[in-house]
Amino acid sequence: MTPYGPGYLSIHVHSSSTAVRPLIRMSMSLAERSTHLSARIRRLPVGLALRAAGAGAVAFWVGAVFPGPAGEFPYYAPLGAVVAMSSTVMGSVRNAVQSIASIWLGSAIALVTTTVMAPTAWTVALVIGLGTMAVNWRLLGGMGQWVPTAALFVLIIGAKEPVAFVSAYGGLTLIGAAIGVVAILLFPQLPLGPAEDAMRDVRAEVIVQLRQLAHALQGDRPPTDTEWREHRTRLEPALQRMREARELVLEASRANRRRAHHQRLLESQVEQAGTLERVCILVESLTQLLEEEERAENEHVGLGPQLRPPTARALLALADLVDSGDGRTVDIAAMAAARETLAGLVDEIHAVRVGESSDDELFTAGSIVTNIRRCLETPRPVGEEEALR
Repeated sequence: MTPYGPGYLSIHVHSSSTAVRPLIRMSMSLAERSTHLSARIRRLPVGLALRAAGAGAVAFWVGAVFPGPAGEFPYYAPLGAVVAMSSTVMGSVRNAVQSIASIWLGSAIALVTTTVMAPTAWTVALVIGLGTMAVNWRLLGGMGQWVPTAALFVLIIGAKEPVAFVSAYGGLTLIGAAIGVVAILLFPQLPLGPAEDAMRDVRAEVIVQLRQLAHALQGDRPPTDTEWREHRTRLEPALQRMREARELVLEASRANRRRAHHQRLLESQVEQAGTLERVCILVESLTQLLEEEERAENEHVGLGPQLRPPTARALLALADLVDSGDGRTVDIAAMAAARETLAGLVDEIHAVRVGESSDDELFTAGSIVTNIRRCLETPRPVGEEEALR
């Protein structure tokens, strides 16, 4: 055999492909890391950080020019602005009210304590104990932690002139909190982008799950329990992120001057999220049904070798349908193809099952059809959406 014969060529190609595989895996890993890094950067609250920084700077300037003893503590004004800052208008108002109430309550605890006791270790322990008991007061929300903190500030820093210190501390934080609320009112945030990303993630997970289910049903035998676990995608984390993003958008839209300009998009996103959530729940139910009824460990399966292929085709058509739109609307051609594929599955069930299968098997196949049909009924074709405009 010559050095350049078929054997050499085969070995050379095999060796080259073997050497290339790690490079391919490395490039895919680098691409995934780059994608994750970009996603994390996009999730950074840059807008909120800029608002907080601007409000803090303005509050510090106001505190510095404030007359009287309060001018000696200008840093308490930006503290109030930062504490009150939130990603939503109503959240900022709520933070401002709760934080100021917590600071004043802590200051009152310290003032009352210092009138009857000298500042000692026992006084500190008493103030901290009383303040900590107020931390979980429902009316103070998450700002209750400022009660013992404010009490310690007054007890230690304002020991010489507690009344003057409380006036400066409480007054400047109140002014700073008001500046923070004004900043979020003038430059409100309406996080439609993150909500859109969350819905896109849910749609992608649903598509992956449907295609994995279809792939599992394309074999010559039912998948084992282990194989089903390998083909399962966890939809709940993405669904929960979408729910949180939707709630944040709805919260941010309250008292938001930008709402009127984005009203149509806001309503569209709310409808889209609801549609995706219903589809996600139906797909999860369909997944559990297939895992329980169509696996190799069962004595009797719900589909069998003749119904697995048409079921797989119906799932692939459903995945293409979800992929064709935004979750709220879908492509007319994809909808027609999915309905036609589902009709073919129904015909196959009638042809195979009637007269020769148990009621349990007919129930399983019928449940699968019902779940797929409900998924098809959830989104509207694009043509219907345009007709409603």
